[in-house]
Amino acid sequence: MSTISTAGKLCELGVLSHLDHELAETLLELAGEVSPEVALGVAFASWAVQRGHVCAELAELPARGFTNEDDEPIEGIVLPEVGAWLAALRGSKLVALGAPSTDAPRPLVLAGSRLYLARYFEYENALAGVLLERSRVAFGDLDGALLRRGLDALFPASKPGVEGQRRACLLAALRGLSVISGGPGTGKTFTVAKALFLLQQQALEHGREPHRIQLLAPTGKAAQRLGEAIQQNLAEIPEAMRPHLPTEASTIHRALGYQRHAPTRFRHHGGDPLPADIVVVDEASMVDLALMAKLVDAVHPEARLVLLGDKDQLASVEAGAILGDIYGGNPDDGYSREMAAVVQGLTGDVLAVSLSLPLPGVHDCMVHLTHVHRFEGGGAIARLATAVRSGRSDQALEVLDGRSAEAELCPVEPGTDLETAFGPLVLDRFARLGVAPVDEKLKILSSFRFLCAHRRGPFGVHALNAFVAEHLTLHGKLQGQGDWYDGRPILITSNDYSLDLFNGDVGVIAQDPSAPAPAGEPPPLVAFFPGSNSTAPRRFPPGQLPPHDTVFAMSVHKAQGSELDEVALVLPERVSPILTRELIYTGVTRAKHAVKIFGTKAVLEHAVHARVQRASGLSQRLWGR
Repeated sequence: MSTISTAGKLCELGVLSHLDHELAETLLELAGEVSPEVALGVAFASWAVQRGHVCAELAELPARGFTNEDDEPIEGIVLPEVGAWLAALRGSKLVALGAPSTDAPRPLVLAGSRLYLARYFEYENALAGVLLERSRVAFGDLDGALLRRGLDALFPASKPGVEGQRRACLLAALRGLSVISGGPGTGKTFTVAKALFLLQQQALEHGREPHRIQLLAPTGKAAQRLGEAIQQNLAEIPEAMRPHLPTEASTIHRALGYQRHAPTRFRHHGGDPLPADIVVVDEASMVDLALMAKLVDAVHPEARLVLLGDKDQLASVEAGAILGDIYGGNPDDGYSREMAAVVQGLTGDVLAVSLSLPLPGVHDCMVHLTHVHRFEGGGAIARLATAVRSGRSDQALEVLDGRSAEAELCPVEPGTDLETAFGPLVLDRFARLGVAPVDEKLKILSSFRFLCAHRRGPFGVHALNAFVAEHLTLHGKLQGQGDWYDGRPILITSNDYSLDLFNGDVGVIAQDPSAPAPAGEPPPLVAFFPGSNSTAPRRFPPGQLPPHDTVFAMSVHKAQGSELDEVALVLPERVSPILTRELIYTGVTRAKHAVKIFGTKAVLEHAVHARVQRASGLSQRLWGR
């Protein structure tokens, strides 16, 4: 008979962290309880949040695979029988049943077989409530004739693939909540720029004040890209209207009013909402549950909220899979009868009526864009992304075996050393990093990067970063020792609002020829980061930088929101729970022109068939199923 694993044993194995174990021991000691089942439940509720889940789904835990801190699979774990486990938790003073306790605060909430840390239950419940409430808000003050003329001008029927974009603009105008999903090249920012124009046109043509608009994104890099994308799309908008459309975006934290002394509380909230009539949030799949709950609370009840993102991309690094949960119950076969009638009466557009959801619901606020405009003619990256997103490993391998330089599988058998696998590519792509001018250095870094599935292990981020630096130094391409050398690429890992440097920003260490230096000494090293809107690079003394890492290679998770000319996607030697369809899709779609996948066909096939499973109750709350 197998012995049930304890929280302490799982901590020793590296499945649970010391934080998970210590939290369980501390809470049980405070409650005066000794139940190993309750201790294990508390530890897994903490473990779940650390791994991106909103809660621990106890009914599913026994069937899942576990890994240690090095992402290595751990065998032989035996968890309690679910019925007995739930019974022990129901009898604990630490656990509220169904909802947080109003009489005496309890640190955990058990809803069915989902065990939450109480704070995350409250985030999920609040977010679901606000999204449902916003989904019912309809704006009835629109000029249908004006809206139709605008739509016809922006989206002529002769142009392929505009039906979804036109529909997204309609929903953004009509609803308090609109959610626009689509992969790279489907025109999400193109569409939202046109939607903002149509809404401003409605206001100005009827003598009203123009709408106050805020453009938001989860990271500084994503915010910069959103602003630049809106700027590029102004060319098709009448010149007189352009001053009324914003071209600068902010991080969500900055817009909400980040407070250094209270980093989990913001200046803007339900009692002091954002000063905006329209709030657009790009890269919504990257926003975690806690931040999204605080953001939607801070949007004025009468404002429009537009969420943009790719539902098939990896979810946020922190807890939650917001966009995936929002789309989780959508049959994507049409809209309610009521919504179809409203749209037809307003502009004459005909919407399909959903056979499975003919009554009003969240689906009335949603559009999924599928026509890819970026790779007209069906480029290899687009075909590969489509095959991966659809779970068709045979089609994905067919694209990769098609001898296209745009998408290529580079076989790496288990046991292959890093020099054999990557040495020539490292020298080819990074050879000039130590000697090139700053502008060229930054261009090199935006042109190519290694993206790794794992952080640790022989083909993980840490090992590959160390190898690239050593390999370039060995071949005389980099000079210097330690962390500070000319050509070192760096990734900011923590926001610094005083410097306008944000998590995800990539820069480079280089000599600053404009700075004074003692006679005979080389110019001092400083950190350079790209300027906004093609301005000169910004420079910072190394000691002034917020936390940062070397970034020849980065994790696919960290690469979300990035766009590179070429990507080398590095798979581990064997399958793991981290390796999923969403991870492969996200890695592939970071590339604009070329992607190389390093690994075996077997590992890639497994990944394309595996799905991210994040425990959450948000989808059920939104869709009632």
